[in-house]
Amino acid sequence: MARFILRYKGSGSKPQEDVARIRALAHTTVVDESERMLLVAAPEAELRALLDSLPDWVISAEKTLTLPDPRPKILRGPKKNR
Repeated sequence: MARFILRYKGSGSKPQEDVARIRALAHTTVVDESERMLLVAAPEAELRALLDSLPDWVISAEKTLTLPDPRPKILRGPKKNR
């Protein structure tokens, strides 16, 4: 199931009535929560349909980034003398 970040763009903290509606959506799990945002795992179509009726919310898909290995690597071995 895809994960999405929901951000409340209205004034003040997020309305608890809206959060309750999001939590009540079938097949939806709230993974994490902050003052103005929610991280949810949910079917995209159902979540977008609900957010159409909640105009102060913005949705974006969660993106993961792989961090580069900070340890340098040797590209070639030492040159062999003949």
